[in-house]
Amino acid sequence: MIVTIANPKGGTGKTTLVRALSGTAAHAGNDVFLIDADSRANTMRWVTMSKQMDVWPDRLEAESCLDPDRIYKMALDRQREGKIVFVDIEGTTNENLFAGLYCADVVLIPLQTTQDDVVAGMQLALNHIPVVEDDQKRKLPALIVINQHDLVTGRAKAHAPLREILRESGVALASQPIARRACYQSIGAAGTLQTVATPDPKAIAEMETLLGEILTLYRSTAEGVQA
Repeated sequence: MIVTIANPKGGTGKTTLVRALSGTAAHAGNDVFLIDADSRANTMRWVTMSKQMDVWPDRLEAESCLDPDRIYKMALDRQREGKIVFVDIEGTTNENLFAGLYCADVVLIPLQTTQDDVVAGMQLALNHIPVVEDDQKRKLPALIVINQHDLVTGRAKAHAPLREILRESGVALASQPIARRACYQSIGAAGTLQTVATPDPKAIAEMETLLGEILTLYRSTAEGVQA
């Protein structure tokens, strides 16, 4: 399975989410490969620090790549090796974004309930992904996840129209938002949710649930194609 984490807008929490997800998948016993397709290479700095601090999961591999053809080929090669592949795409619309879409089995779209985030996420889901589906003659499922969520934001009346747009878009929405938790900031330096000094069971449960929903979406799409 290849999961591309993308939103054409920066600052939506893509990299933090991919770190948490890839670490959770590896700790669950899966062989995982992470492609850092962001020119800032924040993920690779996280890899280096994690290895230096000896908090890197044995089943998780990572590599930086900014060449769209190589991103596409690398993802498919690692998938054929039986690995779960996560592709972390920079927050912009470029060839690497489309390389991530063309190789993906599932596209995960993180966003916060702000106008810019929602507009960018909807552009990806309703404009870019259909282009790939039409070109490849296949269904490319997307899953929107509300990221860095807190109770104040969740109840704000000003954000209600944006939440309604998400519900009415027809794009699958993760069952629960990802909360704004200190542990997600902690793994920004090194480690995974499972290896930080004080693991947060709620955060780990959030990632396990999200990973399960991604797998379910992938399997249901694959079964639909076979049928």
